[in-house]
Amino acid sequence: LASAYDAIRPDFSETGSPRLPMGLNLGAQLHWMLASDPGLLARTARVVTYPQYWGFRLTGVAACDVSSLGCHTDLWAPEARGFSALVARLGLAGRMAPARAASDVLGPVLPEVARQTGLPPATPVLCGIHDSNASLLPHLMARQPPFSVVSTGTWVVAMCVGGRAVTLDPARDTLINVSAFGDPIPSARFMGGREFETVAGRAPPPAAGADIAAVLNGGTMLLPAVVPGSGPFQGRAARWLGGEPPAGSGRRTAAASFHAALVTATCLNLAGHEGPVVVEGPFARNAAFCAMLAAATRCTVEPSADATGTSHGAALLALPPGARLAASPAPEPVAPDPAMVAHAAAWRDATG
Repeated sequence: LASAYDAIRPDFSETGSPRLPMGLNLGAQLHWMLASDPGLLARTARVVTYPQYWGFRLTGVAACDVSSLGCHTDLWAPEARGFSALVARLGLAGRMAPARAASDVLGPVLPEVARQTGLPPATPVLCGIHDSNASLLPHLMARQPPFSVVSTGTWVVAMCVGGRAVTLDPARDTLINVSAFGDPIPSARFMGGREFETVAGRAPPPAAGADIAAVLNGGTMLLPAVVPGSGPFQGRAARWLGGEPPAGSGRRTAAASFHAALVTATCLNLAGHEGPVVVEGPFARNAAFCAMLAAATRCTVEPSADATGTSHGAALLALPPGARLAASPAPEPVAPDPAMVAHAAAWRDATG
């Protein structure tokens, strides 16, 4: 059904959604379900985005969230701030649950939920938010643009706020995210956490100073792409230059960290990054990653102290409308390591 779906999906210029493999476009999932079960459309009352399924179970109110709709679904037009032409082409006009702001209160918990859980009957349930955009929200509430937030995990998502104007290239896994406030956010991504684990292992040893020096002095670098089906270097085969470090070594951890940082820097550049870079998630605790990212971007990199920016952002939805957060003091700029700057330049030349 892929070719049939390609014939009806809107252009990237309308949705900001690249065509993704393995059903990662929500519109493709809906198309497959509707085509595979001819009676499904007639039985469909409402289509809801996944976080809002739980809101519906808790309150009985069906909704979609703009940040979930705006994450490579093909169903949303970020600039127009409304559903894309695909909704009507799928026959779902009138069946998509209303698009709501992430902070909207859907309602109190249903009486049976209150009885079974012991929650007060007036407990409000908010609409909810997409995970990467939850990581972005605290910074939207505390910072002035331009800046970028890099949300890390299985996926590394670089979201650029107020950066330079760029033409996004869907072939390089760039996309438009939609913030909690409904604004288009130029973004780029790759499976950085999965790539790092594939190369370094599940519990790799830390990269000590001697390991970092050995990688830099030896010209050891990993060229993309470890997961070739996503990211800015799709279709490339990963290969080592300067010799492959032994499995389970600190040198391998350093090389894998540098690789992740350099692909992240590529993503930031493609999405128009300017200003400081905030790193959220596991890579915020990886000093080698952060140091190489600073060298590759020539920007201040601020590792977040939050264990999970996603939980922090979701909690902030409960603040009153228009609330602002106090900005943390900006760290003193640190000149990047010249050896890392040279390594980044050599890596860019090697990747072409």
